[in-house]
Amino acid sequence: MSGRIIGRAVAVLVLLILALFTYPGADVASLAVWLTPPAIGGSPRASAGGLAWLHIEHPAGRTAYIADPQGRLVLLHGAIPGGMIDFWSGAGSSNLTPKPFYPIDPSAYEGRCPDNSSLIRVPPLCRSDIAQMAAFGFNSLRLPISWSLLEPARGQFSQTYLARIAQVVDWARAEGLYVIFDMHQDAYSRYVGRASPPPIPGGDTTDLQYDNGAPDWATITDGFPSEVFGGQRELNPAVLEADSNFWYNRAGVQDEYIATVAVLARKFMNDSTVAGYSIFNEPWPGWNLPPGWEDLLLFPFYRRVIDAVTGVHDGLPCPTHIYMPAPCGYPDLGVRDRNQLFFLDLGLPREITDLPTHLDLAVSSYPNLVAGLHAYTHGYTPDSIFLHQDPDKASYPWGGYEQTYASAERESRAINAALMVTEFGNDPKWDPLILANELIEQEQHRVGFAFWTWKENCGGAHSWGMFEGIECSKSKQLQAQPPSGCLRPGRERLLARVYPSASADPNLTFHYDPSTGAFELRASGQFGDVPTVVVIPVEVTGSVTVSGAVAGEPAISQQPHGVRIVTVYPSGGAFSISVAAASLAPLGCDTSAPS
Repeated sequence: MSGRIIGRAVAVLVLLILALFTYPGADVASLAVWLTPPAIGGSPRASAGGLAWLHIEHPAGRTAYIADPQGRLVLLHGAIPGGMIDFWSGAGSSNLTPKPFYPIDPSAYEGRCPDNSSLIRVPPLCRSDIAQMAAFGFNSLRLPISWSLLEPARGQFSQTYLARIAQVVDWARAEGLYVIFDMHQDAYSRYVGRASPPPIPGGDTTDLQYDNGAPDWATITDGFPSEVFGGQRELNPAVLEADSNFWYNRAGVQDEYIATVAVLARKFMNDSTVAGYSIFNEPWPGWNLPPGWEDLLLFPFYRRVIDAVTGVHDGLPCPTHIYMPAPCGYPDLGVRDRNQLFFLDLGLPREITDLPTHLDLAVSSYPNLVAGLHAYTHGYTPDSIFLHQDPDKASYPWGGYEQTYASAERESRAINAALMVTEFGNDPKWDPLILANELIEQEQHRVGFAFWTWKENCGGAHSWGMFEGIECSKSKQLQAQPPSGCLRPGRERLLARVYPSASADPNLTFHYDPSTGAFELRASGQFGDVPTVVVIPVEVTGSVTVSGAVAGEPAISQQPHGVRIVTVYPSGGAFSISVAAASLAPLGCDTSAPS
């Protein structure tokens, strides 16, 4: 086993030396060794839905941002439901059972919802969940999907699972929510196995209920024992080996992954409800080390996915189904999807450090890129996982909550991408400290968010959902369970917030006070008469006041779920939109069976 680790280290060293001579560098356009990408632009294709196409605006000297066809800054607020992840339930004697716990046939969700079960981490994702998200004032959701369900057998893609994904997209379109596809994984795969008892001293038995992602046939562990160290699921020899084999394209597994993303893109390329693709959730380096892993393996992999799906030729032509060095691109797989966004997860090492762990190198010439920040300050940073310090007594990060956001803005500019918090969350008991501060940073940096997670089974510290988890005691495991516990009041107060969903002024400032429901926005109308739109969730009851350079009275419309939409037309000068402090009206608790 030590020989394998040494071999990996030597391979990384060779890659670093290779990079000094061959890696493209930061200026894609100036590279003679790269192929000239085809032109991108023009009018987008007609959408299959009613939502506007999103793209990335690139203002000179500023961080890029997500925008609508009118060029307005768009803030996406939403949650991450886990009901379509291929979690192992723990039921039965083997983790290798390919059948998903909840049905993936769309007919099982037509006018009803399958029973929840305490055997598995999450409840099923149903139509009522999307309606609840819309009533919360959310305008998007990040939808985790599993490679193991998309391609359960090599080269065979599940049309049933694709139809199930399409069903959720249809629900989201009906509610006016964008969908970000999240190619989800945690600890690579639930097929990494379990060594019991652990053969290496200091290791603990792997809890496979927390591992998901790759199918069995794409999980190559080379016999490394599957046991965890320090209570961290990724610190597992089998996981480290499987991840490394993916980055080095062992047996062509990376090619198969790219083909899977292309299948997904081909199905949804004409639907503007799909904002884009989060290519790989929380990637882990395996036996490799930063920054060589990110700059020589991870980001080149992102570029190859973009090459394959968009037809942009940013890398050198190289053979596939073998290890592809950093300068290699990927063949055009014929999808030519150039409307949707690509969300680039900055990596699990960056999530742990709250700082960049790679060099400032460009990724792709494709213009619609978003750096996906996972903000887990005091959750997965060293003060928590290594020093076991409480957040209110933490000695890291040195720059507080601002550290990860300010550094992420610099990262985004370096890779010519917009920035969005594509995942964040925390133990609910720390909401007044962690969640409140994260949301303040997001306001100050004008970035949207996707909250982990929507609903999760089992209450207490094991559940980070917006709703209380159902009881998971053994006495309850064989009984039909409610869809979730009650909505957590403190979480509702913080996350059901007033926010601008669109504004022509990318420099606007705004703040929401969750203790009173008061809101204040200040913006400039110098960017034209394109309207600014503010979302007011049901819980916020205060009156709306608009002052300054605006044309006429604001248009205030009430949506079917009670959410108010305020539309204001600027007339050239500074203006403000405010919501008065008033008593809040929480939605309360409803654990009735959903449909």
